[in-house]
Amino acid sequence: ERQRDREICALHCMPCLQPARPKRMELQSAHPVVPMKDVGASLMNQASLMSQATATEAQAPRALDPSQQHALRKRTQQLRQQQESQAEARQHDAQGHGVRAPCILTAAAAAIINYLLMFGLCCAYGMIMFEEENHATHRALGVKMNLATALIMGLTIALFSKVAVGIGGPDLTPVVFIGGFVQKIAASIATSMGIQSCMDEHLQDHPIECKEYHAQLRATVIFTTFFSSALLGLLFFLIGHFRLSRYITYLPTSIQEAFLSCIGYKVFKYALKFSSFEPTQFVPAACVGVPLFFMKAYHVGNPAIVMPLGLLVPLGVFYAFMYIPGVDVDTSSLFFPEMENVEFWAIWTDSLGRLDKINWTAWAATMPDLAIMVIVTLLDCMLKISSTENKLPVKPDKDGEIQLYGVGNTLVAASGSSVGYMQLKFNVINYGVMGNVSDRRAGVIYAILCGISFFGTIEHFNYLPRFFLSALLFFAGAGFVAENLWGSRRHLSMVEWVEVLTILGAFIITGNLLPAVAVGMLLTVISFVMKYAKVSAIAGKPLQGSEVATPLRRSDLAMQQLQHAMGTWLLVVKLKGFVFFGSVKTVTDEVAWRMEQEEADNVPLYRRLKFVIFDCTQFDGMDASAAKAFRKLVSEAKAMHVQIIFSSVDPDVAADMKFR
Repeated sequence: ERQRDREICALHCMPCLQPARPKRMELQSAHPVVPMKDVGASLMNQASLMSQATATEAQAPRALDPSQQHALRKRTQQLRQQQESQAEARQHDAQGHGVRAPCILTAAAAAIINYLLMFGLCCAYGMIMFEEENHATHRALGVKMNLATALIMGLTIALFSKVAVGIGGPDLTPVVFIGGFVQKIAASIATSMGIQSCMDEHLQDHPIECKEYHAQLRATVIFTTFFSSALLGLLFFLIGHFRLSRYITYLPTSIQEAFLSCIGYKVFKYALKFSSFEPTQFVPAACVGVPLFFMKAYHVGNPAIVMPLGLLVPLGVFYAFMYIPGVDVDTSSLFFPEMENVEFWAIWTDSLGRLDKINWTAWAATMPDLAIMVIVTLLDCMLKISSTENKLPVKPDKDGEIQLYGVGNTLVAASGSSVGYMQLKFNVINYGVMGNVSDRRAGVIYAILCGISFFGTIEHFNYLPRFFLSALLFFAGAGFVAENLWGSRRHLSMVEWVEVLTILGAFIITGNLLPAVAVGMLLTVISFVMKYAKVSAIAGKPLQGSEVATPLRRSDLAMQQLQHAMGTWLLVVKLKGFVFFGSVKTVTDEVAWRMEQEEADNVPLYRRLKFVIFDCTQFDGMDASAAKAFRKLVSEAKAMHVQIIFSSVDPDVAADMKFR
């Protein structure tokens, strides 16, 4: 506990880093009289402990460079999250949600709740993929594609994951990108065919062209989804197999939070669009979805009661209001256009069975967005695995989990469906209902129910009003806003949080994630340079020749003469770390200033600097800009009859320096 407190206080109270002094009360004994030899031994031990503490305190650092501050800040954030998760667990147990024995009834209840949520979200995901009204005929296909992911990843995670209560399925983040793919593919196909909307009069005037347009759109979208899922599945497997998951988090936290905040904004925008931007629909939807998220996040009430009531009561009130006698309600604006079921084999027959319909030019237009999708989806997947450890009393193997997702997404890609992985919100609901982390039956039952909808019909979607799907999107998007946008203020500095807002602003203004990524990368570079340029590449202060100790033994007179001469002839600079374009100036300026000062003061030649030794014992290398600065320094020093020497250079670093 003392070590944890030291790390938490490190940035604010440096004395907390010092070891605590032994307590004087340790010399006291429970007996009133003790032998003198025992007292003497205790005093000797006490003195030894005090000397060790004093020596350690003398070595304690008094200042931290930015990299150490970042590491301490990250560790502090982890400890704070652990404390919050422990507090949530105590609150969870206090509400009667403690560990319970596995029970088929609670497993079935958890499965039904998760299925209802997932089916509603799959319907919303299908709408997001084909959001334009002229693509309404393909929405049922989008729903089936996401249900296939829920079936395959649900079974994969329920049967093989180390998180027994894990729930797998499609995720909102990649679906939002696929929606963007569909828009680019549609625009490219329409341009190449010279057609417009394929609706109303245009459809009547060009029936053959519009039929070809929809055939190409359907085949190209399925292939694009297959390719993205196959690529991400391969990356998942390789990252897990070679245990590379830790490298994914190297992207600065502020940039991660900004990208996910952009997804949250997009989801809220879809929620408003599903409600036709009518306050009478999106206000009730927000009043249902957002509180439901916070009740789930903060364990308010029993999830087995709260979640079904939160979903079914608003639907009941809606239908009760519709059928009140004497109330005339225009149902056309409250529901989506009727969605007809498509058979599950259409995923293959409309893609593999019609390869000639795939528009390769339109598919190639999605490549820039695909690169961004890969980065953001990898981050989102890793964050969900890490957050599961904070929300549930389990410790998943990150590499093993993501490798399992790679295997599962091989089948997902073969089904032409969107990439899937473990869903944090569903994990929390599953654990809250069952009260244990060992029962896999809920995940299996949930996957089977999703499979029934996939192989059967989805026409019960037509009974879901617009506001209900909007409420589900508010529920799904509230986490991005509450945790990644607003909640990130707790562990980010003000400058880093402004970076999040800047990236989000770029996304809102342009409506495209690519400019937001460019802004994010630019801010990352600027932040890196500003922080690490302040870290000196010089260890300690430069030493005069007279301050350098030598192991060679000479006569006293020779040593005095040598120290007298070296005091003005020699300068020793100890380099440390990697010298780059932002930090090399502090190194070269130190030497250049000394030579220029001697020139300006008209110091006699015999007293001027003649040798500069760069001690490279702790030196890791340099970039091209730093090498150019050192070449310039060597040239200027040579003109002033000063020799530059690099000593104790690592052979690999020396080879790189000679090459540069």
